[in-house]
Amino acid sequence: MFTEMLAGLRLGQLPDFTLLRGRCHAAITKKLAFVRLPPVYWETDSKRNPDTGHLLIAVLLLNEPDMLEILKGIILMEQAEQGGLSLEEFMRQSLTDFLTMIPDPQFQLLIKELLAAAGSRDDSVRALLSSL
Repeated sequence: MFTEMLAGLRLGQLPDFTLLRGRCHAAITKKLAFVRLPPVYWETDSKRNPDTGHLLIAVLLLNEPDMLEILKGIILMEQAEQGGLSLEEFMRQSLTDFLTMIPDPQFQLLIKELLAAAGSRDDSVRALLSSL
């Protein structure tokens, strides 16, 4: 669902934020539907069940605090069912993986500034970004 956004970011291109906002709304709706199902029914097709790490990056780039709060709840539910990471660990791993995929240091700095804007509204994101 976010393949185009990720491919563009790898090439040093910011996504179309209007299009991205619409995709994020759709992706959050889809994720909420999946986390309400028993895990045995969770699909791995990212078009039907969007990748949570990619969704986190998109929401942070958009600087959408309401979507971020919903997504944090989704991450908590998803990780609890999978016996996985804490919210902070998941976010750290997702952000680290994301930043390492951007080869251009100047573009990476721009992305960090965009993410910092999201962090200015959320203490957990701010703390996380300061540690990267």
